Formats: sequence, structure tokens, C-alpha cells
Amino acid sequence: MRYLHFLLFALPVLAQPVVLINGYQVPPCESVTAESTFGQLPRKLVDLGRPVFFFNNCAVPAPAGATRPSIEDIANAFGASLATINAPQVDVVVHSMGGLILRSYLSGKLPAPGAFLPPANHRVRKAVFLATPHFGPGLAPTLLAFGGSDPQVRQILPGSRFIYDLATWNQGGDDLRGVDAISVAGSVTGGSDGLVPVPSASLSFAGDPARTRTVPYCHTDSGLLALAAASCARPPYIANVNSDDHLSWRIIKSFISGTEEWRTLGSSLEADATGSTRGGLLVLARDKDNAILTNVNSVTAGSTQLAKVLDFHYAESIATGPQNLTVALTTGNVTSNQSVTGGLYSVSVVKPGPVAAAVLPAAGRVPTRTLAPGMFISLYGITMTTESAAAQSLPLPTTLASTQLLAGTTPIGLQFAGPTQINAILPEDATGLLTLNVKSPGGASTINVVIEPAVPAIFTQLGTGSGPASALNAVSGMVITTANKARAGDAISLYMTGLGATETRDGLQWAKLQPKVFIGTQEAQILYAGRAPGFAGLDQINFVVPANVPSGDTTPLRVESNGRTSNAVMLPTL
Repeated sequence: MRYLHFLLFALPVLAQPVVLINGYQVPPCESVTAESTFGQLPRKLVDLGRPVFFFNNCAVPAPAGATRPSIEDIANAFGASLATINAPQVDVVVHSMGGLILRSYLSGKLPAPGAFLPPANHRVRKAVFLATPHFGPGLAPTLLAFGGSDPQVRQILPGSRFIYDLATWNQGGDDLRGVDAISVAGSVTGGSDGLVPVPSASLSFAGDPARTRTVPYCHTDSGLLALAAASCARPPYIANVNSDDHLSWRIIKSFISGTEEWRTLGSSLEADATGSTRGGLLVLARDKDNAILTNVNSVTAGSTQLAKVLDFHYAESIATGPQNLTVALTTGNVTSNQSVTGGLYSVSVVKPGPVAAAVLPAAGRVPTRTLAPGMFISLYGITMTTESAAAQSLPLPTTLASTQLLAGTTPIGLQFAGPTQINAILPEDATGLLTLNVKSPGGASTINVVIEPAVPAIFTQLGTGSGPASALNAVSGMVITTANKARAGDAISLYMTGLGATETRDGLQWAKLQPKVFIGTQEAQILYAGRAPGFAGLDQINFVVPANVPSGDTTPLRVESNGRTSNAVMLPTL
């Protein structure tokens, strides 16, 4: 069945469609309209020349044996409906729980705890989150008392396993799969829209704090949530657009149209009384082998006692700055440190033993939180080993410093292992969402990484991922520097990682996906792209410097493949 309804016909065929997703609805609600949540927004989008679709989350039926569908069920139905839109990409505007539906879809969240199957092509270009409780709403005990039998209510409450899973599914966080996104947070009563606190509505967990704008609007004027948010029950409401001057409409219009006006509308987090001084905190404890501890009696951050409504402890509003965490277990106390940032909801995992925190291409940071098959990676963390050791030969060993790194259940080759960094090479056949497991005598830790066909990352001479590229004149073998610049017509060998899977041709491992090399704005002719002969995890592109390249010590160089762009580096040119 389709749950996506096309609104207001007679539209330009080639215009970017906009999909609207409503928030939590009290049954019966199968026939609610887009206007009941979004007011004049659908008509205004049509007047802007955009085809508009409405996904009514309440029209999705419950599976057999359930009273209501879970958010994962709704997200799955949304994905199926999205496939029926005849457009390569869509923009999405969501209200309240609708944002959790969208995030569940983007991550491929499955009903089982900690299980995900992210869609390979999610097709979402831009997203606007209106008052989404990314880390749950306020008034949790009240909502639990009145709606605790509803699985959706239990999922959206702060500290739920669902909220934790969404917040940590990709390298301990959520980057929204690279979707260009902003959030509009209501800030009226006590640093919230009457229901969702500013730190919970903020998008700071997925990007720049500037991507969150606060407006003096209340959450909603209808349904159970309106009753819960009765302290803020005056128009205008954050999603119910009622005029051309409505701030949410002006922000949406600017953002999806590609103008910069949205950056000046409402207030920034830094200028908001709550966003500048208060953050949120979600805390759970694990044992040294990474199992979640259930014998937690209480959690305090400094002098603040954290609440627990369902699964894990949380504070929806806590002072910014360093916080000393104390987790009281039945077997004793465990302590840790956590810094709280204004307008940001932080997730703190307290555990002894190794902690895997982030995985980057070994060449340096790239614009996306994804990796590629066969990529040379660096995993960063704490206490992963008690000593440091480096591989001395090929093939790479699968144990260094008494530590292993497993891709799923298979040990992978290690180039270096130390307390805070492990360098390794991902399997050539890695795909989808891959779980990396650190195992050492001190315990274990896991981290999920998203694998894409190619994610180019260029090595640099400084080893930082920025500055002059690691590049040689392919004829002379000399390093390209300001004293030995690349000239038009020169053949250059560029060293990188992340070109993805390869195929053997003429004794070389050619990349299956052909990358592009740009020097300044000029595209270079590629002679070879694939694995560097004799080296595991290292890629090489041989290209010809095009005519008319700009001259300079800092000429920009970048590589593109699979729709992904490498780190920005420099190639001195003459």
C-alpha cells in the first residue's frame, strides 16, 4: 500500500519534490491532512513551484499482533513510498516525531536493538527538522503515564534504547547520511517549545551549530502532545504556517531554494538563552567487554542527578562545561569525565578497558563519515593497547601489541597498534554497515562504520590530510614541492586511499569506479587509477597536468569518485 499522497496538482514536472512528514498522532488519524500539521505550508510550496507529497505516518497499519506500528515500521513504509516518486532526489520537511521517522529511514534502523540496514541510495537531498525531539521530549514522566502503552511514545522518550541507537549508529554518532539539513527549534518557555528542549531539538549532534535556528514558537496546538505542552499553547506554532511572515516558512523557503537568508532568521544557538548555556546528556555504562550494564542505581553529573524513565539515564538540561560523571553500580562506583556543550545533546558511554571512538581514512579527514572497501584506515580511541607495535612486513599481521581488530568476526591486517590509534586495512569485499571490534587483554569495544563503493582521501606530505599532496613526478620520481612544481603536460603520481574495489588488468589492480582529478577547476586526464603496485591499502592515480592550470604554491587539488569528494589539498604548479 502507498501512504504518500500527492498534493495540489498542476506542477512543473522537473521541480524538486518536497515530502512532508507529520509528527505523533493519536488514533484514529488515518485521514488527517497535511494542513492539520503544516497549515499553509503545502500551498506555499506549490506556489514556489514544488511538487508536494504528504506522508501521513498514522496511515501505516500495525503489524500482526501489535497495537500500533513502531517507528521502524513507519520508516520502512516511508522508504517504500519514497521509491514511488518519479524523481532522483527529494527534499523532506518534518515535524516532531516525523524527524525520528526520517532518521530511522536514513539509518536503516531495524526493530532489533542496535541493528541497522541503511539504504544504499536514500534519495534525500535536503531535510528541515521542525521541533524534532532528537533526544526525546521533556515531560517524560507525564507522557509515559498517559501514553506508555503506545510503542511510539515509549520509543521517543528520552533515554530510550531507540533514541540511543539512533544517536550512536554510525561511529558513535549520526551524520544523517550526508543529507544537507537544518533544524528549527522552539524556544519560548524554560528553553523549550513547551515540549521539546532546545538541546534535544538542536542538530548540533550532526554538524555545525549554525544549522540550528531557534524561534519563539510553541510545539503544536493539537493532540496529546498539545495537552502535555499546555504551558506553551499560543500561536504561532512551529510547523503550522499561517502567513508569509511565519519564521519556519521563511527558513524552509530559503533553505530549500539555496539562499542564505535562513542563517539570519530566528536566533542562533549562541544567541539563545538556553542554547548558549545548557546542553543535554545521555549516559549509559558498559563493562570492559562492551556489554551494557543493567545494575546502575544512579548517575550524577557534578551535583546534577540524572533522570531515568525507561532504559538509560539522561539530563535534558545541564550546565555547559566539564562534568564529573559518577555511575553508581550495585558493585561500586565508576567515574568518567564529559564536557557539555551549549545546545548539544552529548552521549557518554562509561566503560573500563578499550573504547573505540572514531574511524577515519588514514590519509586524513574527508567530508563524509564513510569508508571504502580496501581502505587504509585509522581507528582512534583510548586504552586500546598497553604498548605500541608496528608491522614489519607484508602480509600484515592480524595481531599487534596483543590486540586484534575484527571486521565482523574476521581479524584484519594491522599496520600499527597503540593505546590511542590502530591503523588497519579494510577487507576488499567490505560493504554496507560494518561492525569493527577491538579485542585486547583489557577488554573489547565495537564501532559501526558505513562502507560506500568509493571514498577518496589523499595523503599529504605533512601527514595531516591538508597541505601539499603526496605526489611525485612520474618520470623523474621527484616529490612535487614549491621547489619542484608540476608543469602542464607532466605525468604525476598521486597517492591516496579509498578508490574502492578493484579488478586485475595487465597485472595491475585497476579501480572499478573511475575517479576524476581536478587541479583548480581543470579536470586532468587519468592514465591509471587503482592500487599502488606492491602496497596494500594504498591507491595511486597517474594523471597528466592539463594545460592552462593556474600557477602557484597552493593550487587546489581534489579527487572525486562515487559522488564523494576527497579532502582539499594543494599541488604546487608552474
